[in-house]
This record gives sequence, structure tokens and C-alpha cells, in this order.
Amino acid sequence: MSVHLSEEEQLEVLKRWWKEYGKTVVIATVVAVAGYFAFTAWQDQQREKREAASNLYEDLLQIVSSEQAVGEAGKTTAVHLASQLKEADSSSLYAHNAAFILARLAVAENNLDEAAEQLTWVLDNKPAPATEQVARLRLARVLLSQQAYDDAEKLLTTPVEAFKSDYAEIRADINKARGNIEAARAGYEEALAATDPQQQERMMLLQLKRDDLKAPATVTQQAPTETAQ
Repeated sequence: MSVHLSEEEQLEVLKRWWKEYGKTVVIATVVAVAGYFAFTAWQDQQREKREAASNLYEDLLQIVSSEQAVGEAGKTTAVHLASQLKEADSSSLYAHNAAFILARLAVAENNLDEAAEQLTWVLDNKPAPATEQVARLRLARVLLSQQAYDDAEKLLTTPVEAFKSDYAEIRADINKARGNIEAARAGYEEALAATDPQQQERMMLLQLKRDDLKAPATVTQQAPTETAQ
């Protein structure tokens, strides 16, 4: 009898608990299930976006790799695909690489304003640290070509170790363009010191740049010769 009463008491406790908390449990369960399916749907959507971006980028690479063969029509298509990638997700690596490609095409056509605009767009859209370094370097080169030396120099601050040589080289190029020969020579020396010795072609290029600098002309004054009496 005591066992039977105990079971009835337990059942009554369970009923009271369900009356007090059952609705909350049901709601929490529904929310959890809905959240799971929503998260799964979001993951599927993100995967589809990545796949679509990957396909677009692959098409873009195929076109620009043969742009000389396809001519102006190919460039138009390349610009269209790159623009789609940029609009789809401005923070993605695909979008940033697409902007790099557009900048390269613009430089090839000597449209430096367009190139600068594309590279600035990359910097404005939260690139990864390595991508940011590349964008700064390329934009600095474009600005150097536009003789915007001060603006170019502002981009060349605090490089990471892997880019120290490149930054030093461009700073040296800027000083050379300004006529600051000694500063340029020091910059090429700094770039050489930061270059991996296994990068022989780069080492040779930097050495040529350094050795090509002409020392400033020195003016010598000769003492006046006395006229023979």
C-alpha cells in the first residue's frame, strides 16, 4: 500500500511540475529545433554562396589568363564577373582578388585613377592582414606613378616581416623619384638586407637599382693661377 501511495504521489508531483513548467519546456524545445534548422539553413546558404563565388572567380581567372586572345570583349566580361564578386560579398577574399585583377587591367590600360580606386576599395573592405599588405604595396606603386609621393609614403608604415623588403624598396623608389639619392640608396640596402638570399632574381634587381644610382655631382673649385709676370 505504501508503495502504491508513493507512486501516486510521484505522479501528482509530475502533474504539478508539468502544469507549472510544461509550457516553458515545449516553447524551449520548439525554439531549439527552430534554431537548429535555421542554423543548418544558414550553413547551406553560406556554402552555396561560397560555391557560387568560387565558380565566378574560376571563370574570371580563365578569362584574364587569356585576355590578349579574347580582346576587348573578354575584358568587358572580366569586369562584369569581378563586379559581381565584389557586390556579392565585399569582405571575401574572392572579392578582394577580383578588385586586384581590375586594378591590374586598369594599369595595363594606363588608367591609374581606376587602379587606385580598386585598390582603395580593397583597403576599405576589411581585408585579411596579408591582403591588406599587398593592397598597400600596389596602391603605393600606383600613387608613385602618379607622382603622389606623400600619399604613397603614408601607406608604407609598419609592415609585417614578410613585406619589409617590398616596403623598403618602394620607399627607396619614392626617394629616388624625389631626387633623394642617398636616402634611396639606403632604402635599397635595407630592402636587400630583408630579402631572402634564395630569391636571387629579386636580389639582383635590388642590386641593379642600388648600383644604378648616381652619386650627386661634386663641384670642385680650383685655386686661381697666378699670371706670370
